Amino acid sequence: MLKKEGDKMLLFKIIISILAFIGFFNPELAWRMGEGWKYKNVEPSESYLKASRIGAIAVLIIVWLFFPNG
Repeated sequence: MLKKEGDKMLLFKIIISILAFIGFFNPELAWRMGEGWKYKNVEPSESYLKASRIGAIAVLIIVWLFFPNG
């Protein structure tokens, strides 16, 4: 299935991109997956949600511009 190193890198980029899109479009879900399961009746702050969106954009830029295509 994944025969070349480039195929593995592309799969890595796609998986990371999907997680980053989740973090951008639904940062509350990303918070629940990462931190929210540890607490009861707690919501993330607005500043955390904004920072998560900015971080998701940064991850997308870094992954697609600086990681080699193989």
